[in-house]
Amino acid sequence: MLQTIGAQVALFTFSLAVVAGLQAGNSPLTILTRALICMVGGLFVGQVGAVVCKAVLRDHLQTRKQRIDTAHVKALEAAVGDIPVAGTIDEADGSQGGI
Repeated sequence: MLQTIGAQVALFTFSLAVVAGLQAGNSPLTILTRALICMVGGLFVGQVGAVVCKAVLRDHLQTRKQRIDTAHVKALEAAVGDIPVAGTIDEADGSQGGI
């Protein structure tokens, strides 16, 4: 994903620089030289942007997963309530709860 986004931004900046150079009336050597420099810069910016987006997305998804897991635990606790679970020992009299 990271390389794909970087490559897309690099190709976009290359084409944008070529079009801008043609509009300005520059020579082909100047256009291609500047377009290649823009492409390298676009690749770097695209890679950095992709890394930042990946970190933000991962953080958001982890936070959301934690909220969902917490809600499931609370719902399970509410559904089970005070029903003794099999294999647990009742603290009051030391007997086993459950079955």
